[in-house]
Amino acid sequence: MENKIKFLLCELGISTEASISPFYPRVRDRDDVSVWKCQTSGVIFLSRTDHIDISYYESKKNFRYWNARDRKAAILPEYEDTKRRFEQFKNTVAGKKWMDLGTGAGGILDLLAPVSSQTVAVEPQENARQCLTELGYAVYPSVSEVPVNDLEVVTAFHVYEHLTDPIGTLSAVRRKMAENAKIIIEVPHARDFLIAFLDLDAFKSFTFWSEHLILHTRDSLRIFLEQAGFSNINIKGHQRYPLANHLHWIAKGLPGGHETWSHLRTPMLDTTYGDMLAQLDNTDTLIAIATNKPSG
Repeated sequence: MENKIKFLLCELGISTEASISPFYPRVRDRDDVSVWKCQTSGVIFLSRTDHIDISYYESKKNFRYWNARDRKAAILPEYEDTKRRFEQFKNTVAGKKWMDLGTGAGGILDLLAPVSSQTVAVEPQENARQCLTELGYAVYPSVSEVPVNDLEVVTAFHVYEHLTDPIGTLSAVRRKMAENAKIIIEVPHARDFLIAFLDLDAFKSFTFWSEHLILHTRDSLRIFLEQAGFSNINIKGHQRYPLANHLHWIAKGLPGGHETWSHLRTPMLDTTYGDMLAQLDNTDTLIAIATNKPSG
């Protein structure tokens, strides 16, 4: 059976057949999908990709994909991250033609659309797309259907790891972008502290998921972006989940510690812990910012 991500990793020289070995026996939602790791690059990816394609996401109904009954319920659990992204990137988006790829319930649209000069989004799930359209957003089922060809900023927040054709999709996005436009990609990190350092089985059994086809390293993400034609690539580590979350995983083997043990959080502690993990290259998230190369 063809594994598109494995083929791509080997084709780009990130991995070789000899460097790839089994890493975890299954993902949380399927018994027939396991997890592999490249011992050379550190990239983690699934044993197969044939179980996921665009129709898989198109077929999802209402907001149940986000375990929510409606848009408000879908947005609420992610609001802390959404607000953080707004603060990080509002100056980049301000006054620009902006597209959000895989916008989901569109929480980021509510915050960033008011500062952009024009906002479009891509979302394959029909019900979510219809809801956002009714709210006045210009949302399309695929990149090819977006009518704007001079986008100045594109964002993809925890979307890129879902794509079976990540370089082809990035190339299609780039063709919609103006020269020197910026793309911002946020993805889960293969060197997550709970995986790479603590090697927590409870966390691995929870975090490995049939929809997350690949967990990138800095190098693999850079190579993917370069292959799609982007330059001036800057990749930084970011820690989404604070020390309280990690302590809860160690003590209880369960998620949600950032909420359950929120009394163990302060802004300074969260920031300091995140900065330390960034220095170790063990954050749970990577954020890449790159530029569309001028043509010619």
